[in-house]
Amino acid sequence: MLITGGAQGIGAAAARHCVEQGARVYIADVNAERGTALARELGMPFLHFDVCDEDEIRNGIAHIQAHDGKLNGVVCAAGILRGAFQTADQLTLEDFLAVQRVNVTGVFLTVKHSLPLLAAHAVVLIVASGAGVLGPSSSLAYAASKGGANGLSMTFAAQLEERGIRVNTLAPGNILTEMKLSVEKLNAQRQNVSVEAALAKAEQAYGTPEGVARVISFLLSDDADYVRGIVYTR
Repeated sequence: MLITGGAQGIGAAAARHCVEQGARVYIADVNAERGTALARELGMPFLHFDVCDEDEIRNGIAHIQAHDGKLNGVVCAAGILRGAFQTADQLTLEDFLAVQRVNVTGVFLTVKHSLPLLAAHAVVLIVASGAGVLGPSSSLAYAASKGGANGLSMTFAAQLEERGIRVNTLAPGNILTEMKLSVEKLNAQRQNVSVEAALAKAEQAYGTPEGVARVISFLLSDDADYVRGIVYTR
């Protein structure tokens, strides 16, 4: 299987858990240092994968085809957040579009170029968020992108059903990733409260990437064959 954003956060946790379950995982990420280190630790291949670069994606998929011939699963977990707590008149177009390129266009390109390798009964899992799907986000750009990712997922599901490919959206809630903790830190600073206390509170209340990884592993399995649509986590 292929996991984009596989070097850190939910993607890395998913890679670890899936390998523990016996899967062969291509860890794909733009962060070569972290991705290579994790791949070496798990004994899995690493692909330098900028989901915004179509040529790089083509090359990565060609590498998978040459070595394995097919994919049984694709997890689109690559994502960024910019513009937290900025209003529309503060958020730059550059930041807004950068988030869409990674979180929406990156999903489109990854699935598009993976399709020739996806056999019947393969699974495509698109990581969206509760933000932009169930409710608002700290970032206009992030909310728009995750709503867009969910829209892509629903439409991919309708288009690929006849090919026997199952597509699900995973919408995690508040999860202890570096991205989420950076938002919590920024929020504490803007409210002039203790950053340490805010982070400690988050660590007690929020879910973990490992918890989400177990859900991902289930959704990729045959046991989840009857699951359709959006799956929410804490």
